[in-house]
Amino acid sequence: MIELRDVQKKYRSGTKQLEILRGMNLRVEQGEYVAIMGKSGSGKSTMLNLLGTLDLLDKGIYELAGKSVHKMGKARRARLRNEEIGFVFQHFQLIPNLSVYQNVLLPLTYGKKRFKRKKARVLAMLEEMGILDKKNQKPDQLSGGEKQRVAIARALVNEPSLILADEPTGSLDEETTESILKLFDRVHEKGATLIVITHDMEVASRAQRVLQLQNGVLV
Repeated sequence: MIELRDVQKKYRSGTKQLEILRGMNLRVEQGEYVAIMGKSGSGKSTMLNLLGTLDLLDKGIYELAGKSVHKMGKARRARLRNEEIGFVFQHFQLIPNLSVYQNVLLPLTYGKKRFKRKKARVLAMLEEMGILDKKNQKPDQLSGGEKQRVAIARALVNEPSLILADEPTGSLDEETTESILKLFDRVHEKGATLIVITHDMEVASRAQRVLQLQNGVLV
C-alpha cells in the first residue's frame, strides 16, 4: 500500500538548511492501522504532508498503491490526493462560512458522480457520524467533538483507501476522544488504512503498530 524508501526532506531557515527527514523508511500494508509518535519538531507533520502529497520529498522513493508518487506532477498528485486520501486535522480545518453539509460535500465537488448521488453520500456520512441533525449549522455552532465528526465525515466521504490523521484528538476532552477513537476503529474495521500522528499513548495504543520518529528516522 505505502512504501517510503530512503526519504530525505530539508528546509531552509535563513542561511541554514535543516534536515528534517534523514533517509526514512516506512512500509504500511493495505488495511493496517499505524500510529506514529515523536517529540515536537521531530518531523511528524512533515512526514504526514509527504504521505498526503501536500509536499515533495527531496530524495528517495514514495509509492502509494503501486503508483510512484515521487515521479508525479502537481496535477496528478492533486487528483491522487482527492481520490485516494482523506485528511483529519487537530484543528478541524472546516470552512467557517459553509454549513456542515457543504463542508462534507467539498471533496466530492470535482468528482464525476451525479449531484443526487453526491447528496445521498454526504447525508449517509453525516448519519453514520451521528450529526445528521447538524447538517445546516455552521462550524462555530458546533462543539469540538461535533467539529471533529464533521472533519472525519469529510475525510471519508470520497471513500479513500488511506486516512491520515494529525493529532486528531489533541484539542478534545477525554469522553469525546474516546468517541472519536471508536469511529476510527469502525473505519479501520471496514478496510481503510489509517496512519495517525499523536503524542498520546492512549490514542496510539488503539493502532496495530506504533512507530517512533526520532532524529528524522522511524524506529
